Amino acid sequence: MLFGLELPGHWPDPTKDINNLFPELIECVKLSDQIGVDAFIMGEHHFMDYNATPDPIALACYLAPITSNQKLILSVLCLPWHEIEMLAGRIAQADQLTRGRLELGLARGGSTYEPSKMFMDLDPEANLEKFNEQIEALKRLFTEKDISFDGKYTKFRDVTIVPPVYQRPYPPIWQASMRPESAFHIAKNGYHVQTSQLRQPMSFVQEVMDSFRAGVAESSQPQGKQKISMLHWVYIAKDEDDRREKVEMAYQKHRKFMGLLQNTSNVKEGVVHGVDVEGTAEEYAETLLIGSKDYVLERIMEFKEMGFDEFGMKLHIGPDHKDIMESLETFGDYVLPKVQTKHSAAAE
Repeated sequence: MLFGLELPGHWPDPTKDINNLFPELIECVKLSDQIGVDAFIMGEHHFMDYNATPDPIALACYLAPITSNQKLILSVLCLPWHEIEMLAGRIAQADQLTRGRLELGLARGGSTYEPSKMFMDLDPEANLEKFNEQIEALKRLFTEKDISFDGKYTKFRDVTIVPPVYQRPYPPIWQASMRPESAFHIAKNGYHVQTSQLRQPMSFVQEVMDSFRAGVAESSQPQGKQKISMLHWVYIAKDEDDRREKVEMAYQKHRKFMGLLQNTSNVKEGVVHGVDVEGTAEEYAETLLIGSKDYVLERIMEFKEMGFDEFGMKLHIGPDHKDIMESLETFGDYVLPKVQTKHSAAAE
């Protein structure tokens, strides 16, 4: 199982200088490079302190020359927010600059908060139709010249992307899934699958894995062996008091996430406030990887044994930078050597 570090740009304390956001993030990247992670994962989010990374393409290009040879996964890029022919050109340039280290995680967006700020259509079915049309257009832009596209949502004429993508036919494409049904359809259509536990029991995670494998069985596998990745919050606590503190932080972050997902959060000056959710922090902790190094190792082994190809770590649950760095260093010394492999058989 390969391991990646998510770079969320989470900045939960408005009293601290946000100009330290990226310097601290880069320190995490450099330490992750030293301990030997396989990928850096960066998503697209706007207008908030919950995830302050509005341009993951620029971030990937910045990281390329200061890191070894890790994959740079843009996950996720929300296609309905973009003019697809312009986005294709930016991706191609980034693929050239990073010399083929780029991978694409594509989605239509999980919440209505950001598109509501841009007066975009919030209808989920219309967005799905637009998203599928844009993926088709994007792949054609990567592989053809002087192409025209006359879709319901996407229109352009006689377009050639210059320079072209470095990887042929195009960088590996992932799609995000939060349900077994979508994991099946994504895999059936030939894409890699990214998922998360999201407070669900491990039986739900197994359902997602089973659906992924069923989809792969019906896929022509145009990208070769299909992969599935798990994105999860990880923190190695120093002691029980530290664990309880970080669980509470993760719970507060989850309250913000649910507010953004439902577009019910009160957001002022970019600061996201949480909403009421069911359950207590300790009940929520049952689905988190927060605890001793042995606890984190044991939980990660569950995902490895289930057959996940890749595992993305979400470290920024709220602790200060020093705690994050100490947790990451312990993870690299104790956990990573025991679980990191270069191959998994999930799709076989």
